[in-house]
Amino acid sequence: MSELLEEVRLWNTPVVGAYLLYRFTQGYVLRHAIGTAPVAIHHFIAIAILTSDRLKAPISNKRENLQSYVRSFEDSHSSDILLGIQERVKEKLSYCWTSIDLAVAKGLLFWDFDGAKLYVKPEEFVPAYGHGPKQQLKRDGEKAEILGQWFAEHDITTISSYLKIIL
Repeated sequence: MSELLEEVRLWNTPVVGAYLLYRFTQGYVLRHAIGTAPVAIHHFIAIAILTSDRLKAPISNKRENLQSYVRSFEDSHSSDILLGIQERVKEKLSYCWTSIDLAVAKGLLFWDFDGAKLYVKPEEFVPAYGHGPKQQLKRDGEKAEILGQWFAEHDITTISSYLKIIL
């Protein structure tokens, strides 16, 4: 299967999105000062980033925060990539909703409707033998968790300002 077809197949599967949102939420709760969960809008921004190879490439533990992530695009003279996040959020809206629905249905996440937040289920998710994520998906999950940790350090207004998103 060609690389392009594999990428289309992978990112059109909401199961992948559910896993990434689960890991993103884990990272967010882990780093947040009082351990609260992210507001749902965070997930839409995260999916826009995590489903793009160019946007997720600079995410790593070598960067200390969201500001460093944004600077990586400015330093490499590719800040136009950041401007595309706004459109990606719109494009991935349906995909993100489906991923959230699937994550909730499978017991990975649950809603706090009063605060519009998605929490991770307290028990540890362990896939059955042979059903664990592939190596590439594990790496993407690690990036999702790092992104969640970075988002936990800021409010939504600051995040949208850094990423040039109009809410």
